Amino acid sequence: MSDATESVGATPGGDTSGLILTHLTTRADRDAAELDAIERAYKKHIDRARRKKGGTEWLTDEYIRKVHRDMFGSIWAWAGQYRKDNLNIGVEWHRIPIEIKKLCGDFAYWNSSSSSMQILEVAARLQHRLTFIHPFTNGNGRHARLITDIFLYSRKHLTPKWPQIQFMPQGHEVRNRYITAMKKADQGEFGDLVRFMEDYLKEHTEDG
Repeated sequence: MSDATESVGATPGGDTSGLILTHLTTRADRDAAELDAIERAYKKHIDRARRKKGGTEWLTDEYIRKVHRDMFGSIWAWAGQYRKDNLNIGVEWHRIPIEIKKLCGDFAYWNSSSSSMQILEVAARLQHRLTFIHPFTNGNGRHARLITDIFLYSRKHLTPKWPQIQFMPQGHEVRNRYITAMKKADQGEFGDLVRFMEDYLKEHTEDG
């Protein structure tokens, strides 16, 4: 199973263990079913995002798992459950609950009235940390982008039009730029990731 549309931050994979809808025998069928489920989850959570009050501690362990479950729970049995094995990306599996708790605490401060952090830097830090932790078996990139969009909507801010690199002739360049920005974020440098988001905000605005 791929990480959806193979857009930036995707996680490759072909493991079908945990597949609930066993009639989805091809990769294309699974991708289509996931896309439909994700669109429903997106509408559900984005519709509610603007009701979140500034400064409220809405990002919780339970909420992070719920969003993932809403995205993938009709298709995969492991949806909304933190992984129980190590991958070649992400923290060791037994550290996931600890790291999620730390992220929620940090985000509560970043998103508080006491913080002077710009909204896009908060978004960049949020997406980076979720992707870095990589809490789920799959779907981490798509999940991190939706959580980021929920935050931006809650602050009444434009959201990026995330690039679908498989449809872009320069897709490998976009992916390389994103990966480089994420690696710099690993070192605490978020400027390139913020600028990446800014560029796709502009594209979204130009497209209407």
